[in-house]
Amino acid sequence: MVSDRKQSRKELIAQLASLRQEVAKHKMATIALEAQNELLRTFVATVKATTGSLMIKALLQQTLQIAIRLTTAQESSLFLLNTEGRVIESILARGALIRDLKQNLIGQVLDKGLAGWAIRHRQVGLIADTMNDDRWLQLANQPYTVRSALCLPILRGKILLGVITLMHSEPGHFSLESAHLMQMATEHMALVLENALLYTEHQLSEPQMLQKEEPPPPEPEPYPIQPEEPLFNREELSVFGIYMMIAYGKFLYVNPRMAEIFGYSLDELLSLESIFELVTVDSCGLVTKHMERCLQSQNKCLSCTFKGQRKDGSLIDVEVYGKNTTFAGKSVVIGILRPV
Repeated sequence: MVSDRKQSRKELIAQLASLRQEVAKHKMATIALEAQNELLRTFVATVKATTGSLMIKALLQQTLQIAIRLTTAQESSLFLLNTEGRVIESILARGALIRDLKQNLIGQVLDKGLAGWAIRHRQVGLIADTMNDDRWLQLANQPYTVRSALCLPILRGKILLGVITLMHSEPGHFSLESAHLMQMATEHMALVLENALLYTEHQLSEPQMLQKEEPPPPEPEPYPIQPEEPLFNREELSVFGIYMMIAYGKFLYVNPRMAEIFGYSLDELLSLESIFELVTVDSCGLVTKHMERCLQSQNKCLSCTFKGQRKDGSLIDVEVYGKNTTFAGKSVVIGILRPV
């Protein structure tokens, strides 16, 4: 009997430990997802307020602010890379520098520093004490003290988008737990950064396409729409519904505003078979055509206005904008929607 009690106690302790691990994992996953949503909100807010490098810069700044908040780092830097591994945008811990000095500093860090090591190995670099780790490069005239550092590659699958470095003046500041949390967060951050880069590419290529190609004759639409371009003015972000859906229209994520627009609860909206349950019969053909173009990469942007149907049966005009990308190995559309 005593033996059985001891065994039961051991089993309970083991189950409790396992439960605590699961709770910790869930908490970290939630924090990482919240980081993505915060970046997504920044992307939505800046998508029309700024363009090109200014929009990208704003996202990088927000990315660093989130990382600092999650790890209580004192200093940080972030390099955004192109497909060839070259730095196309950066934010340095020491602030703005003249171009030649900035390029020289970046070159040193990528050649001999922790950021370069993380890029080459595509691994998280955790340094407990920079005085005892040769991966850390002590820069001349550095205006801050660094004794511990955490460096993470920002990856979308096998594609390297950038590298983020977090620093602190005390040794041992960054733990394995904070490294794991940031690794999860950068996976979510990468999704938003990739969409921002795609959006910027679309902005740059669209005028060239208009110059080179004659527009095809317009096809009759079942419902009148506005020109196919992002239609959003600079407004309060609260008017936007934010969504992520897989190829056939099933929602993976919606924000509370999205549910409010159509008169559903969050759970009800996520349980719908597809977005087409929110589209009137007359507009289904229009939305289908635009989604197919987006998902088949004929046009990486989804942008149109359609007649929607709320839960109570009332009709509502909405405009939608989205980007085709991949998430967890699946083709998805992520974007924003609002009533007009």
